[in-house]
Amino acid sequence: MKRLHVIKMKKMLENASRMIAANEPYLTEVDTAIGDGDHGTGMKRGFSALYKMLERQEFYEWDTLCGAAGIELVKSMGGASGVIFGTLFIGGIDRLPHESSCSLTEIADYFMEGEKAIERRGKAKAGQKTMLDALLPAVEALKKGADTGMEIEDAFFYAYNAALKGAEDSKGMESKVGRSKNFRESVLGLPDPGAISTSLIFKAFYEELVSR
Repeated sequence: MKRLHVIKMKKMLENASRMIAANEPYLTEVDTAIGDGDHGTGMKRGFSALYKMLERQEFYEWDTLCGAAGIELVKSMGGASGVIFGTLFIGGIDRLPHESSCSLTEIADYFMEGEKAIERRGKAKAGQKTMLDALLPAVEALKKGADTGMEIEDAFFYAYNAALKGAEDSKGMESKVGRSKNFRESVLGLPDPGAISTSLIFKAFYEELVSR
């Protein structure tokens, strides 16, 4: 697949919404250990609202779809997670075409700009035990896939696996930002909840891409 239709991207977002909701207990469990315990419930609330919005509305252009998704997450999730995960879908919106299909290069640039926007907004970077530890490797994998002429499905396979590894690697990091920094060394050995959520989103994207 060389171009991804907006209808398929909508299904990918719906699948991500289902996956986040299904994993709420695990996300809550992890966040209770290293944070204030509300990450799972907040993510489920936001992505459940996103799913309902996607069910109600039709979208014909990529930028319209992704912009609406980001706004819905900010509006419904609330708190820092709402802003951060909303920024993932809004931060690079000017890289998307106002068209029904999108190339891998455009998709990679879009998510890369979203990652940069999160860095700026959160004053954070990869290596500080945040969702960026999963997101940056994922978007770098998408970019590499675009630069080497990969099929979109293959690029998202590598992006998901990079995000999964990033979430796993976050176990060995000491938190530098956010509420979990108050736990200092006690968070070692535990993954970052936001990184887990990010890996779940990319897992859902990939699984929907290869579904028939």
